[in-house]
Amino acid sequence: MSFGHALSVSAAVLVFLIVLASYAGTSVTTPEQEPSRFTHYLTWHMKIKGYDGNESDAVIIFSIVLMFLSGYAAFKWTQNPPRNKKLSTIIVDEDRETNVSSIDFDRSLMVYIVATLSIAVAYFFFDTGKLFAGFGVFHNASELAILLLIGSGGKIRSSAFWGVEIAYILTTAAGAFYFPWPYDAGWFKLQGLTFDWALIIEFIRIYVHTRNVIKHNRDNLLGLDQDEIENEEDNTHSYFPIVTNHPQQLLLLIFAATVHIGGNIFSTIIIDEFYAFLAFQFCYAVTFPAYAYYVYLDTHTSSIYSQKRIYLPSTKGWKIAVISISTITLSLATVRIGLALRSYNSGQSITPQSQHLCFYNF
Repeated sequence: MSFGHALSVSAAVLVFLIVLASYAGTSVTTPEQEPSRFTHYLTWHMKIKGYDGNESDAVIIFSIVLMFLSGYAAFKWTQNPPRNKKLSTIIVDEDRETNVSSIDFDRSLMVYIVATLSIAVAYFFFDTGKLFAGFGVFHNASELAILLLIGSGGKIRSSAFWGVEIAYILTTAAGAFYFPWPYDAGWFKLQGLTFDWALIIEFIRIYVHTRNVIKHNRDNLLGLDQDEIENEEDNTHSYFPIVTNHPQQLLLLIFAATVHIGGNIFSTIIIDEFYAFLAFQFCYAVTFPAYAYYVYLDTHTSSIYSQKRIYLPSTKGWKIAVISISTITLSLATVRIGLALRSYNSGQSITPQSQHLCFYNF
């Protein structure tokens, strides 16, 4: 590792330590937990200001319906991968000098949608809390699976993949089950924020790198005649486009990840207001249909180029370290801002001893 690489890692560690130090001496006062309306178990949130059960249920059911339709569509679209070369997408890993079909990545997005659908249903019946964590951990695990798939070049290449997934699920669930309130909620919230930050960072890196490779024609991708594209036998539907401006469809991934983390950050910083609570619930109705539409574009549209290729950016060890440390730092900083803002809005002096910790959303 060169001096520049070591400096990048050191800078990331330094920022992490600064953010972590801001928690020093923090005395967490425990707010009173609200019971779940169906199970009556204590949840991971206090009483929410301005809460309207009718509005909340309407948004949750709306999100569940859209996620169900999105999950079903994504399953159908990935069940039979396109055989037409122009419709298929190739993931190119320049580090490993390999290229594979993107169908495994598309299926990981489908699993992500279905896993999130399951936690939305669990949230409706159980609210957030230890009982919910048994379902919610699979949402985070599906995000980890996407990141591991990207890191391994678009294909599962080692049995260690499942070992990491199982170890993560067990560790995260154990923390959520056995840590006392409010540390169980804090532990779970930090997991979700970390992976949300990691996804958006990786999607941006993939889009920027792919665009740069194509822009400079490094792989000599040749354009196709439009008539050839339109006459090629494929399984597209007339209601949808058959040609995409590759790699612009990757912007859908960035859009979906941005909406999701935006809702998560909003509800973390403004932790006891109904409008923030509702906004995060509604973001699921936007995020996961967007992921499903990406799957459609990836499997049912051709490109102006000879083939759709996604170029993965370098995953050298020092870059993985910087990204990993940075995502954890961003998560800790998000929660820290929420603590400070709550203290300020409560009319208290902004000191560590006066802050409350409360998480109530998935």
